[in-house]
Amino acid sequence: LLLWTTLKFITKSTHPILTVSSESMEPTFHRGDIILLSNRQQNIIIGDIPVVWFAGKPLPMVHRAIEVTQEFGMGSQRILTKGDNNDLNDTWLYPDGRKFVHREEIVGLVWGHIPYLGWPSLVVKDQPWILVPAIVVIISAGVV
Repeated sequence: LLLWTTLKFITKSTHPILTVSSESMEPTFHRGDIILLSNRQQNIIIGDIPVVWFAGKPLPMVHRAIEVTQEFGMGSQRILTKGDNNDLNDTWLYPDGRKFVHREEIVGLVWGHIPYLGWPSLVVKDQPWILVPAIVVIISAGVV
């Protein structure tokens, strides 16, 4: 818990470490890769990989910024994203028929990744029943 809180403080991200859960960013990232985030960079530029988390959505979206514009008078950016492995941009994924993501909806930018290390979390998410035998094995090993 202390390590997580320290990472959040250092990176200025509510979620400094996430697991990629789809194939939409292949070949850059693969399902099961762990991505490392930082939210210290104020302005997004084309080519950055922001992690967008829309209010009310259960999971974030990790896609590349393909267009960035400044909102006049607001001082905020509008970002259009697209998965590297997708043919179309992400406007169909945005809430309320919007055409852009707002900078405030970005929880961080990807600055690194660790291939395939996140697979255990995906297995538990996809097959929650696996926790029971895993806990039994851990407890048994502790008893023996």
